[in-house]
Amino acid sequence: MLYVALGDSITHGYESTADSKRFVARIQRELSRNRRRVSLHVQARPGWTSKHLLRSLKSVPDCVWEEAKVITILVGGNDIIWALPWLIQGNSAASMRVAEKLRVNLTDIVRTVKRPGSEIYIGTIYNPFPNSLVAEECTSLINKSIRLVARRENLILLDLHKLFFKAEDKYIKGYRRGVVSDFKWKGNPIHPNDAGHAAIAKAWLNAYRAYHNNQKQKTGAPSNRRTLPTHRRRVRRLG
Repeated sequence: MLYVALGDSITHGYESTADSKRFVARIQRELSRNRRRVSLHVQARPGWTSKHLLRSLKSVPDCVWEEAKVITILVGGNDIIWALPWLIQGNSAASMRVAEKLRVNLTDIVRTVKRPGSEIYIGTIYNPFPNSLVAEECTSLINKSIRLVARRENLILLDLHKLFFKAEDKYIKGYRRGVVSDFKWKGNPIHPNDAGHAAIAKAWLNAYRAYHNNQKQKTGAPSNRRTLPTHRRRVRRLG
């Protein structure tokens, strides 16, 4: 089985202490427990916006999408960062343009990679500056676009914003006060630490298990609860 992970620096694993600690590697290992082999393809780079990710797909052979059974998408944080100077000034029109452009790019990304039988999981973005009103408003607007794409394209949605809420100090490397003034171009406190990657992987695996159990119930097949380990935290919302 082929698992493809699309995104930016978070999916790339920036700031994780080892490649094996990245959420994508954790997902791959867990899926491999009950399958002969799960291969991983990561299409992600630090600094990528949704536009960069979309452009990068031109270099990916179509056979990748034909073989991919599980695809995760986590992008949007850099879309906000690129527009941060205008957003700090309270330019609401800029916020709307960023959110709309993200919606268009995500829709194009999904329609490029989606194939019959593929499962696409998309995550909302968390707010590394929860104590700044402008950051929370922008994050909320971006996440509305992500949720809209998930509904229209019939994707499986993970609420990572909710997952990180009030746990930012545990899940974000270098977290300080949670305000925009903490932002700096080098060593910026926005990326998940190892615990954050573990939490993201757990959420995705819970969603995977919930989706497959739901599909088995629809078809009348017996539910196999050993497919993935049960965790206390469950992602209830599916696309």
